[in-house]
Amino acid sequence: MTRQVLASSKQFLSRAFQHDPKLSGFCKWSRSYSSSQDSTESTTIYSRVSELRERLAKENKLFLGGTSHVFSLSESGKAFLRDVNSQHLNKKYSRGGKAGEGFVGVDEVVKMMSDKYYSEEKVADVLSYAGSIQDRMRVKVSESFLHHAFNVPAIAKEPNPILKIVMPDAREIADLAGEVDPSNQNRYSPLPGLLHKYEMLLAYTSINCSSHCRYCYRLDLFDGSSNKSKADMNVVAAYIKTYNNLIDKAIADYGFWDEKKGLYLHRETKEPLINIREILFSGGDPMTLPNATLARYMTLMAEAGITSLRIGTKELSFNPTRFDQDFWKMMDMFNRQYPDTRVEFVGHYTHPYELVDPKVDRSGNYLYDLRERYNVRKDLVYPLHAMKERDWIGHHNQFPIIAGVNDSVPVLRLLMYQSNRLGISMHNVYACREIRGSAHFREDNTLERQYSLLEDAKNGLSGIENHARLVMSTEYGKVEIVGMESDNILLRLNRYVNSNKQDKTIVKIDHTKLDEGEKVYWLTKDLAQRAVSEEGKQILEEIEKESGSFIKHLRKAAASAVIQGVVSNDNAQGATSCHKVVIKVINKNGGEEVFEVDLSDEKYKGSNPTLATVLKKHDVVEAACDEKLSCSTCVGEIKSNIELPKITEDEMDLVDSASKENPSTSLRASCQIPLVPGAQYHFRK
Repeated sequence: MTRQVLASSKQFLSRAFQHDPKLSGFCKWSRSYSSSQDSTESTTIYSRVSELRERLAKENKLFLGGTSHVFSLSESGKAFLRDVNSQHLNKKYSRGGKAGEGFVGVDEVVKMMSDKYYSEEKVADVLSYAGSIQDRMRVKVSESFLHHAFNVPAIAKEPNPILKIVMPDAREIADLAGEVDPSNQNRYSPLPGLLHKYEMLLAYTSINCSSHCRYCYRLDLFDGSSNKSKADMNVVAAYIKTYNNLIDKAIADYGFWDEKKGLYLHRETKEPLINIREILFSGGDPMTLPNATLARYMTLMAEAGITSLRIGTKELSFNPTRFDQDFWKMMDMFNRQYPDTRVEFVGHYTHPYELVDPKVDRSGNYLYDLRERYNVRKDLVYPLHAMKERDWIGHHNQFPIIAGVNDSVPVLRLLMYQSNRLGISMHNVYACREIRGSAHFREDNTLERQYSLLEDAKNGLSGIENHARLVMSTEYGKVEIVGMESDNILLRLNRYVNSNKQDKTIVKIDHTKLDEGEKVYWLTKDLAQRAVSEEGKQILEEIEKESGSFIKHLRKAAASAVIQGVVSNDNAQGATSCHKVVIKVINKNGGEEVFEVDLSDEKYKGSNPTLATVLKKHDVVEAACDEKLSCSTCVGEIKSNIELPKITEDEMDLVDSASKENPSTSLRASCQIPLVPGAQYHFRK
């Protein structure tokens, strides 16, 4: 059956690409994999893209994820983006610190907090492991978040509990076991920076945040351990159009209307044939992008057919001044241009004191009592009002349960209660997952305990206040923890891989099949094989069989169609046999520092260093996003004796936002300037 479906799928795709020039352009590398590999699915599309990029890197070529010819905006869309720039809405939003990217680094943050959070003993402990902590994940805290966190009553016995979210701790490096690629997300990545697991998409639009949560579930994105990268949104727009076109053709050729489900299904596989209409901008934090970049990404999505655009962000907590009048002016202009595209802000508020001012009792203990009157955090008043007065904008909250932060019934209850009062609807509460270095944030919060905490917290809340559900985002799909029996943890699938709903959705974890003393924190593959009931195993095994899925085949076809190929790296002109590079840094006083770099050195082999790589090493720039073009700390005036690479739209937006006070045609982001042997560079911050 599977081979027949794959064969008919290929015939369909062949006809679709033959008759529609928009869908042509399969790259040679995509044809080099045999049909037997297609049927076994031993190699994912993501690994194929990775293979291609590695091969091209060795040949000194650049992989082009997308250029202007991949997806063309309408003339009215281009006019809207010109209006955004002409009205000077593309501005640099400062998060404090010396470069406007917040306070960065263990030393700077810990020493600044020594009298407010850390004891002398703990300061010494954290500083002694500073290098290892920084290597795990960069320490970074915004000025706005700290200012609010310091605003506690004088008699408070303890520092504000929200500081635990961002403050570095030596325990981070005590246990580095855990997931590298959470829930094997690369399995569902048809293109770099893009996830297509359900009926909607998720795109990594930024590799930057105003502060770094120490339990961050995107650790692999920040440290590069899983080879994830920022998405090219031109390519994503082309993917959406191509995929939706293929779905429409599949409905015409293979579809039938199922009255019971109210969907078009594939005649043979019975899979739902659903167009993409929703995308989540994630990262990092999309709200750290300049207004012009955000507007361009939103425009691309609207013109590609997206009608529901989610923006996952914690910026309202970390840097609420980002939601200023210029931002809302841009958003209103977008709504006038694309009234059919709704925007949903999906906030990440882990503790009620991120939203309201803390209160204490007479003994100095923090209060989490619904009878008390809490004041809304002052810098949230305007952005919250701005969201609520726009009926085309939604605002939601989802967060994980974190030990020492919110693993308490009163804290969770107040968080859900205050969210509702502030016009923020509750979405999901996530079970704390096993990310490297975050064992102390999970502690003994088993699935049973987390379920009990959340259900007890709902007691005393009304039906519209207690909508949160405890979920895990697993490789098998979104799984909700729905109850406990004497010997079982009851789970239910509520988001389905490839939108393919199973006939049965309840999965039971049988305690009698666990090892003695074993605790359950997550539905892992090992646990599924050992301790899930037989009926549950059948459900999970059915999901694993998605290798023969028509929809998965369609996704790979759409991805292949929008990959345009490769071009030679023209940056090498002027290069010589010399492996050395000379970098001259001109400081504010007119003085100069000269750095000589030998690219043949072992430490640079295979790393493709940029100008920012060297400048960061010598503390000239911060490169707060680890050179992923998601911050502006490495922007400066750059000149060279060779032709510099052509500036991209993303870099142009970034430079424009950072250069209002000192405009210059030679301003560039140094992370976008690869070092060429024999070249000389001049950099002025």
